[in-house]
Amino acid sequence: MAKRLRTDREPWRAVYAYEDGALESFKAAHETGRLAIYDLPITHWRTLRCLLEEEAERLPEWACTMEGLRDSAEKHARKDAEIEFADHIIVASSFTRDSLSGIAGDRPVHVTPFGCPPPALTRPAGREASAPLQLLYAGHLAQRKGIADLISAVGMLEIDWHLTLAGPRPAKVPASLDRFLSDPRVTWLGAIPHATLMEEMARAHVFVFPSIAEGFGMVITEAMAAGLPVITTPHTAGPDILDEGIDGFIVPIRDPAVLADRITRLAEDETQRQEMAHAAKAKAAEMSWMRYETQIGDLVTEWLDAR
Repeated sequence: MAKRLRTDREPWRAVYAYEDGALESFKAAHETGRLAIYDLPITHWRTLRCLLEEEAERLPEWACTMEGLRDSAEKHARKDAEIEFADHIIVASSFTRDSLSGIAGDRPVHVTPFGCPPPALTRPAGREASAPLQLLYAGHLAQRKGIADLISAVGMLEIDWHLTLAGPRPAKVPASLDRFLSDPRVTWLGAIPHATLMEEMARAHVFVFPSIAEGFGMVITEAMAAGLPVITTPHTAGPDILDEGIDGFIVPIRDPAVLADRITRLAEDETQRQEMAHAAKAKAAEMSWMRYETQIGDLVTEWLDAR
């Protein structure tokens, strides 16, 4: 792409590129007088590294699950150089924007949350009074996603529950994770097709996603489209797309007790859970991918017109 930018006569006015694939194209864009627009879909590496180092100290057994601790200095330098060559930066969450504080310089950072898939069910799943609360988690079974805190939280529950986990195990598996997966109240599906995940979401009652560091967390919007109240942390797109107590709950990172409390609330109040499920589904219908595309298009048009 960089070669084409330097040699082609095409009237391209801007280059739009994602993290880890932008550097050479951005260099060429600057040489040829084009706008460089950077899309950063994940938390900046310095914030991620800091959080993961804290997790490794807090939960040494889980350090083996955190791949971000093993990224090279060369990879980090390339990421920083991409930002240096960017004219505008687009991120999908306020958490990602905040991770660029002091790093982006005077470059504008625009928060534009991703879209939701269209709701595919008529009504959210109901729950009989005597039935266990069906919890669902989707993502790698690694501590960057807060899986150790989820394990601790369900261990505190005094309600009847069942947890389904969808996602791959890490290459090195902590003994506590192996023990947890053998619990009869836990079903581990492994890595599953997206269509299968959506089917699981349609059967669940609550989606839990206690991530320590997330650029967005698209499983949140997928769960909303499936009519699931979402319990997540401020280190995701949760604060940008959820209304507290209306369609989800935002809980602090590293706080299993609060996570357990919110799960218990939804287990003990089916009326509230249903209201939140319907609200999540309605919110998903408003947050279409077409809306996202229009917002990005409008931003790019505005920047080009201002040049």
